[in-house]
Amino acid sequence: MRANRDSIAALLAVAAFLLVVFLGFWKTRGPGTQRLFRADAKRIQNISQLSNEISREYRQAKEQLPERLTDVQKTRYADPLTSQPLVYSPKPPSGFALCTTFATNSPKEEVNGAFAFWAHQAGARCFEFDAVTQAPQAPYFYY
Repeated sequence: MRANRDSIAALLAVAAFLLVVFLGFWKTRGPGTQRLFRADAKRIQNISQLSNEISREYRQAKEQLPERLTDVQKTRYADPLTSQPLVYSPKPPSGFALCTTFATNSPKEEVNGAFAFWAHQAGARCFEFDAVTQAPQAPYFYY
């Protein structure tokens, strides 16, 4: 009887362990999806930093928007997975858009919170900026 009870306890422990591992992957959606979330977070950081850089250039160039991104900007702010540069569209006198393609939808906390400006669906998305005003603060993700 003792060996039988020990065997049952061992099987229950293994089953509990496997259930916890399964639930962990189900909740976090696995490492592949987490990599896509991190890439989207990096895309948002890149757009935020580049928009501030373009606004700085606008003020330094006597209120003239740059016609195109420099090669350095294209490389520095390239897509973290595909290495494609952001799409920049100047809209004179002071407006411009930065576009990229996201792999995932925004986290639910971001859609209605302080970072609602940065909310996005999976797929192509353009963010509109005005070089006269500062871009909204981008969320900082902790991993």
